[in-house]
Amino acid sequence: MTRLSDQDLNKLERALAEAHRSRQEPALGEDWAQHVMRDIRQGAAGHRQMLQFTGIDLLVWRAAAVAAVLAMSFAGSVLVHTGQDTVELASLLSDAFEAGGPLIE
Repeated sequence: MTRLSDQDLNKLERALAEAHRSRQEPALGEDWAQHVMRDIRQGAAGHRQMLQFTGIDLLVWRAAAVAAVLAMSFAGSVLVHTGQDTVELASLLSDAFEAGGPLIE
């Protein structure tokens, strides 16, 4: 990178300031502003429709929490019961699977 002298920096600063002052505003018509406001209103209306379904989201999360608690309690009960008579439980399960019959009648 080339080092500039103070005089060159001042020239550059003046040129950039002049370019900034002389820039023209974009020509935006009245119809452009109306289109923008219509898009904003439509976006807000769509957002309101999305907010109506927040009750379903809450229901799903509550159901997931209940299912997680039930799964943990089932896993805990299996651990408690299998710790007592592991041999009996294994023999019952192996007999049921060896029979080859349907588990649900």
